[in-house]
Amino acid sequence: MKYYLIALCICPLLSAQGGDTLTIYPITFSTPSPEGWNAQYKTTAHFPNTGGQWAKILMVQTLKCDSLTAGDKYPCGEWDYIWSTFVDVPKGDSTEQFCLGSFVTPYGKRLEMGGASGWEWIYDISEYAPILKGDLNLRVGNNQELLDLKFHFIRGKPSRNVISVENIYPYADYKYEHLADDSLLISTDIILNPIASAYRIKSIVSGHGHAGPRNCCEWDSKTHTWYMEGYELFRWNVWTDCGNNPIYPQGGTWPFDRAGWCPGTIVDEHEFELTPFVSPGDTLNLDYGIENYYDNGEKDGTFRMTHQLISYGTPNFKNDVELVDIISPSSTDKYRRINPICDNPQIIIRNSGAFDLQTVQIKYGLTKGKKITYNWHGNLSFLESDTLILPSLDWQKLKKNPIFRVALHSPNGVRDEKEQNNSLTSTALLPLQLPAEFELQ
Repeated sequence: MKYYLIALCICPLLSAQGGDTLTIYPITFSTPSPEGWNAQYKTTAHFPNTGGQWAKILMVQTLKCDSLTAGDKYPCGEWDYIWSTFVDVPKGDSTEQFCLGSFVTPYGKRLEMGGASGWEWIYDISEYAPILKGDLNLRVGNNQELLDLKFHFIRGKPSRNVISVENIYPYADYKYEHLADDSLLISTDIILNPIASAYRIKSIVSGHGHAGPRNCCEWDSKTHTWYMEGYELFRWNVWTDCGNNPIYPQGGTWPFDRAGWCPGTIVDEHEFELTPFVSPGDTLNLDYGIENYYDNGEKDGTFRMTHQLISYGTPNFKNDVELVDIISPSSTDKYRRINPICDNPQIIIRNSGAFDLQTVQIKYGLTKGKKITYNWHGNLSFLESDTLILPSLDWQKLKKNPIFRVALHSPNGVRDEKEQNNSLTSTALLPLQLPAEFELQ
């Protein structure tokens, strides 16, 4: 296990201004690949014992194709397999398992996947701050690709403190028939944390199997519902567009839409804000439901899922705008389908302050070039985000100046109370340059 304390949180080719960052490396590419079919890495992660505040906690997973893997004869695994990241958290004389996220490997035949440096996925796991403490058993990955796993603990004050994390229904592989018949995941009473002021349900759901005429539940969109006190509260479909998968081309059926996942992606996570419907200390009767099955064999399909209740304190800031990401220009793996560019930059902003965000000043450009100022007007409530397409800039000096920077200023016309999350830089890739005349064959 390795620890590093660095002054700047750096993910490859994307950096954020901010406080000191504690980085933990429980698994590296040199960690031996686990033996056995679809076996997971198992280790002890030495998380910080301190009670300090973390502005953000990121889990960075990098996979690399290599013949050293024990899963099969291919450098990258031949098939798309689902795996999850689990930690065992002390609970009395025993432990309780929590799922930090789920992932499905890409089809590995003829797959490059980033070459020698591998391919990176980033999970924001800040909501698990109350349980990521001390030495915890960790299970993650499988043995189809080499895995490098690191955790970035970024010091600072979050948008709101996480008070507690609870399993409503633990992670498991559930048969569709039993879910629809309500013989599993039956209604349960939950007592809301009395010292919290906001509550959110987090659901991670993916469909699997090829049962019935529509190949349930991998290839069939089903409606899922949360009920409170017997009344419908939230309803959503578990279905994902796979055509824009950044890892392409793969072998197999990678472009086709699926139930909550695509080959080579993080499983979809759905979050539902309970706060408007409850009060601290309430006892709630919650129940998960799914649409009924037809008598055509589809009931034998399965869903892998976990449902968690996360409790929060009040917002820590009144006026705070966060620059979440730079979509383009960027060299990060997840945006490879839309980069390089020589046109309008795209960014994601989020309101991390209690007051509605109505205006923000955005300054951006190549670090050694002329900066552009753009004044955004809109209306974002607390933790609401938006993707912005900014006016284009002069890219002529890109070859000698590939670093692109964005900074946010003056939310609602006042000073930002948390400047730590106001700016990002990215590396702009040079687009393919063609002569004035060329021939396609």
